[in-house]
Amino acid sequence: MSRRRVGCGSLHQAVNILFLSLDFVFPADSGLRVRSLSQLRVLSSIESVEQITLLSLTETETSAERLRDLEREVAKVRAVQPIVQPTHMRRSPRHLPRLLRLRAQGVPYLIAKCDTPAMHALIERHLEGGNYDVVYIGHLGMAAYLSKVRRLAPRSRVVLEQHNVEWEIFERLAPSFRSPLRQIAHLEAFALRRYERRTLRAVDSVIAISDADGRAFRELAGVTASVVPTYIEPSALRIERTRAPSLGYTGLLTWQPNSQGLDWFFKDVWPLVRKHIPDATLSVAGPGLQRGADGSLVVPPNWSIPGIKVLGYVDDLEEVYRGSIAMIAPILGGSGVRMKLLESMRAGMPTVTTGDGAAGLAVEDGREMFVTDDPARFADCVVRLLSDAPLRERLREAGYEYLRTHQSLAVARAGIGPALSR
Repeated sequence: MSRRRVGCGSLHQAVNILFLSLDFVFPADSGLRVRSLSQLRVLSSIESVEQITLLSLTETETSAERLRDLEREVAKVRAVQPIVQPTHMRRSPRHLPRLLRLRAQGVPYLIAKCDTPAMHALIERHLEGGNYDVVYIGHLGMAAYLSKVRRLAPRSRVVLEQHNVEWEIFERLAPSFRSPLRQIAHLEAFALRRYERRTLRAVDSVIAISDADGRAFRELAGVTASVVPTYIEPSALRIERTRAPSLGYTGLLTWQPNSQGLDWFFKDVWPLVRKHIPDATLSVAGPGLQRGADGSLVVPPNWSIPGIKVLGYVDDLEEVYRGSIAMIAPILGGSGVRMKLLESMRAGMPTVTTGDGAAGLAVEDGREMFVTDDPARFADCVVRLLSDAPLRERLREAGYEYLRTHQSLAVARAGIGPALSR
């Protein structure tokens, strides 16, 4: 069990929270941001929480207006200008020497790339100048600052939010790499497993995103995690704006479970879909792809096939939903809960996904969405969705009901309360 520390008591007293985020959370245009923004909303809804101070990393500069947008969106949040720290080191060679030095000291890559002197200094200023009852570490990567938090705020309760079983992601991806990357991935998984176990035991409470992850943390470190589902409200009833056989996809395009899932879909599934519906189209949206000298997206060659349009980053996912009648989410690997599936249900978009995509969700194949790892059946489910409006409506309604039952504010608050107070 995690240690109890002085801090929140039973949450009847006023509580101030310092929230450390791996990314600035607004707008919520990625899975990590969706989850972190959800947690801020849940924390803000607790009556005894007085203020949440958000310190975050970011890959690009954030305007003062964007900070104010977040503060208007979520009551009680005070957003501090984020620290710019690229998480893709190939795009920022000047950070590489520090990362290599930390990695040589045994710090896993996932943690080392988040460790920056500027964030250390920012955390120091806030902990030395403020009185925080809870320090909420919003991602394992931000545990790079755990020792500093313990030293400067020994009476604060430290909560760790775990988005995934991180070491398992590296271990499951390793076989897909060629040597020597395969060996490097295995070594990274080993180092991350030790770090993850040590960190789970070092904090006062752990928050998991699903029951499956909670069991994994218990097996790994002997801790009991509080399971807090992502708070998602259904949007207004979806009215289809097109009758064309058009699909949509959203996600971080450089994340291995996403990119490998798309590779699989384009190679093994898409030809079967086009065989039955020759004019079917798919719009692929999400950040991650680089642009060439002419400003155009650098798209993997195997994605440049008939019927596929790669949009890259879009400001508003409604652009994708509006032009589609169904979504796909072919995900291979990963853990936790895929935010894109919750977002698709929120938006009223019927979806076909893989077993890895649906992991952590209490969905049933054919009820809220279709779930299959077989290429032929995946293609058949896509064809059925593109061809059957009543089927789409049935899945849409089931998705709305799922969110009301499993992802409500009341359910999330019931899960997060014990993590803050026990």
